[in-house]
Order: sequence, then structure tokens, then C-alpha cells
Amino acid sequence: MIDNRENEKPSIDYPCEWVYKIIGSNKESVHGATAGIMQDIAYQISDSNTSKTGKYLSFNVTVMVSDEAYRNKIYQEFKEHNDIKFVF
Repeated sequence: MIDNRENEKPSIDYPCEWVYKIIGSNKESVHGATAGIMQDIAYQISDSNTSKTGKYLSFNVTVMVSDEAYRNKIYQEFKEHNDIKFVF
């Protein structure tokens, strides 16, 4: 039996709390980038993990998103920021 569900988008009920995992190399610059992206939006940022060598730090950024377009907009802003190496 072939399962075709892998091509389906997950069902997300908006508004909802969304967590972005972001990775950077400097805590202050990642926090500054996050503050610049979020501006007047309420969010929480928390430390997550550090790479084995200490070169990369990961953070969880939690924010309330109203719809898919808004969620994707924030993702793009993280992705395009020079101080953010990766965003999930």
C-alpha cells in the first residue's frame, strides 16, 4: 500500500503559538537580530543548544502567528538575516 500523505500540508489552526529554531554564532547578535525582526511583536527567546565546539548556538523563538503568510514572512526574515545561520 502506498501512503500519499507525505505530500499533504499539515493542518494548522490559526492563530497559534509557533516556535522557530534559529542558529547563530554569537548570542548577542542573534538576540539583536530577533529583536529587529520582531520589533513591536511579543515574543520569547530561549537558549537551546550549543555545538560541540561552541561555534554555533541555537535558540527557540516563540511567537503568536495569525496565519500562514505571517508565519512564512517571519521565517523569511530570519532566513535572510546575516546574523542567523539557519532557521527551522
